[in-house]
Amino acid sequence: MTQCNLKTDFTGKRALVTGAGRGLGKAITRALVERDAMVFALDKLQENLVSLKEELPSVQTICVDLQNWDETRKAVSEAGPIDYLVNNAGYLAYKPILETSRQEIDDMLGVNLRAMINVSQVIGSGMVERGQGGSIVNISSVASHRYGKNAGIYCTTKAAVDMLTRSLAKELGPYNIRVNSVNPSLMLTEMGKSIIQDRYEQYIQNNAVPRTVEIDDVVKMIMFQLSDNANSMTGANVLVDAGNFA
Repeated sequence: MTQCNLKTDFTGKRALVTGAGRGLGKAITRALVERDAMVFALDKLQENLVSLKEELPSVQTICVDLQNWDETRKAVSEAGPIDYLVNNAGYLAYKPILETSRQEIDDMLGVNLRAMINVSQVIGSGMVERGQGGSIVNISSVASHRYGKNAGIYCTTKAAVDMLTRSLAKELGPYNIRVNSVNPSLMLTEMGKSIIQDRYEQYIQNNAVPRTVEIDDVVKMIMFQLSDNANSMTGANVLVDAGNFA
């Protein structure tokens, strides 16, 4: 009889999380620490990292603005070898496409896509050179599959994240490096609350299962994708959305 043993013990593994200072990123960082990984937490705000360090003393912090291509490469390289990468950092300017400024477009493309490519290049190259495999999880969104009101540019960047995920999976697969994305629907993070405001009941009724997608739901999927439990999973864009897209 085949045994199914799901283990997410990351002892001896080194993980890097972007946008780690609050919300989903902080929850991801906490979950990795709880599973005994050595975690490098990257955020552009020093105050977020100070608070994170107080809560999770074992975390190594990296303060850098992902919009700065060269400084990001330098900071990420200095972290040393990384086994697990979670590209979590994201930015949303909540406006109709015709009213979105060039700066807001640049910021969404810069954080949601360009920075993800940059960090993945550095970490992925290190994984290839060491020859020990690895796992990358990109945080995408259900918005990659459908338009969200006043979020057209954001949706476009997340659709690009899905294709980046599949493309990296093809390129890095021969080196035993898996690349997947988690595509959550709206969570009640600080960003989510600013969007949903007084439409909570309407929002959950659009889900096949009438409930909110909790941060913990998404974190569990990320831990699964990072772990050896998902050895045969790569290039997948996995919806965690309570059936919002059903």
